[in-house]
Amino acid sequence: MKTFRSLLIVCFTVSFGSAFSQKASISIGESTTNSLTKNKPAQVIATFPENETIKNSWLADGFIEFKLTDLFKNYNIGALSELHKNNLTSKEQDVLQFGLTIEKDYLFNDSHDQTCFRIISGLNMKYTNNRVKGKKELQGNLGLTLSLEKSENFRFLQPSTRLINITSSFAYLFTLSHNHNIGLGYIGGDENVLLGDASFELSIYPLSRLTNLIEQPELIQINWNINGRTPLLGETDIDLNTLQTFSAGFNYRINDKSSVGISYSWQKGANPYTRLDNQEFKTLSAKLKLTIG
Repeated sequence: MKTFRSLLIVCFTVSFGSAFSQKASISIGESTTNSLTKNKPAQVIATFPENETIKNSWLADGFIEFKLTDLFKNYNIGALSELHKNNLTSKEQDVLQFGLTIEKDYLFNDSHDQTCFRIISGLNMKYTNNRVKGKKELQGNLGLTLSLEKSENFRFLQPSTRLINITSSFAYLFTLSHNHNIGLGYIGGDENVLLGDASFELSIYPLSRLTNLIEQPELIQINWNINGRTPLLGETDIDLNTLQTFSAGFNYRINDKSSVGISYSWQKGANPYTRLDNQEFKTLSAKLKLTIG
């Protein structure tokens, strides 16, 4: 663990020193587990009562990442800090993580006007401190998103693509898009298990043609996510129950990479990477997605 933490410090120092000659950015979001969670906004709720007999309450899901882009043949490399804390539910969660991320897009048969195959890849390595159970471990996640670019007939295979055109009459009611991610996850420590991952997201934007008049076609959002995991190598006692999340609310886009909003969410299942035990709960919270640079 000490070697890994030392490596993080060295990599972050080198990255920070190189920032003056490279394009750098700072991002805030929900989680760096995969491309879906990375594009979701962070949320924080905290209460600190003056009464000493009542403990402080927390709900925090978020990361901050310092990233350098277009390094070493168009790789993006980042250093991250991540917090997942919730003592408002039946099974408390308190996880602090530090790590590195590496991202790269691969294009195959990339021509001017023909369909090409795209793989969006993301790798992260984290030192995880589970402060509820007093366990420290290494984690790794490799996520892949597959897409057919420049294809009018297979637009439904392009992630984060609006499947109903904003100019369509149907867009007065809603438009929708989807996203997906498949990959591998490793959890070390006492577990030492390799997991297979699959995630899918469906987003509906009611009245998007009307809200587009104020340049906010995704102002109203309804989202459904499902995340499934299964052991491929090794065995584990960690909760791997499928995680489902439903949310509805408002999301004001500041620019292409940043937004603020408020939403009501229902969540059921478990997340082994943030050590969220299997349970069901609801939240109403303000959210922030931010990229500077």
